[in-house]
Parts: sequence; C-alpha cells; structure tokens
Amino acid sequence: MEQSKMEEFIANAALLAGHLTQQCDKVVAEQKSSTAELQRAATELGQGVSAGKAELAQTARAAIREALSQEIPAAVEALGDSGDRLRAIADQLQREQLAAASGIRALAWKALIAMLVAAIAIVGGTAYVASNNLQRAESAKLEAQVMEALQQVHITACDGKPCVKLSEGQQRWQRNDDYILVDTSARAGTAK
Repeated sequence: MEQSKMEEFIANAALLAGHLTQQCDKVVAEQKSSTAELQRAATELGQGVSAGKAELAQTARAAIREALSQEIPAAVEALGDSGDRLRAIADQLQREQLAAASGIRALAWKALIAMLVAAIAIVGGTAYVASNNLQRAESAKLEAQVMEALQQVHITACDGKPCVKLSEGQQRWQRNDDYILVDTSARAGTAK
C-alpha cells in the first residue's frame, strides 16, 4: 500500500514535471513568437521609414519646385509637418521596442522560476522516495535477522503452552538479561 502511494506520488511528480516542462516550452515559444513579431514590426517600420524618407525626399523636391514657383512658406511648413511625423514614428518605435524588451525579460524570469520550482519539486520527491526506500530496507534487514534467529530456536508446545528449547548456560544479552543469546554455532545445532 505504501509502495502504491509512492508510485502514485512519483507518477504525479512526473506529470507535474511534464506539465511544467510544457509550460516552459510554451513560454519559450511565446517569447520566440513575440520576438519574431517585434522583428517583423521593426522591419515593416524600417520599410515604412525608408518609404517615408523617399516620400519626404520627393515631397521636398516638389515643395522646393513649388516654393520656387509659388510660395516658399507653405513648402517649409509641409516639410516641418513631414519631419514631425517621422520623429513621432521613430519615438513610437523606440517606446514599443523598450516595452517588448521589458516583457521578454519578465517572461524569461518567469520561465526560469518555473523551471527552478520544478527542479526543486523533483529533487524533493526523489529525496522522499530515497528516504522511504532506506527505511524499508532497514525494516527488511531487521525482519531477516529475526527470521534467521527463529531458524536457530526450537519452538514447541509444552502441556498446551508455547515453549522454546534453549541450551543451558547460554549467554545473556547485556542490555536486557531477560533475553538469552542463541548459540548459532554448528556444534550446538547438531548436539541436540
């Protein structure tokens, strides 16, 4: 019964370890996905910035032509607006990159903590199983010693009451002299 509980505990610990490993794998996959999305967004933004630069250059050329031909102040204002928009986009990208990096660090710490907790649980479970196995081994050793001693003793019934046949003058146990030490030598067994 104790062994089935231990097997159940080990099975549960294995299931927990498997579940935690799946959770860690899921977190790592989510991190990879977030990183890929961030890189994709950065690439798209880079393309957008490049397109914006090209558009800005084209707008600037057109504005210069128009300014030369018509109004210089209107062209300068259009260039200023385009520059402001480009600066706002660059600032927004920088804020998003900082937020994503912070989120990735937090996910990495959570994954590390989850793996550490799983490792501690596995080590604790293993130590518990080992301790129980040592206790069982000690108990089995004691039972084996008792069984060996019982093979050296003749137990019978004397007038309907149990009695033990021991040889005269046997040595007493030092810790409790109510007990007689059984002579297990081959001579004692063949003499009777």
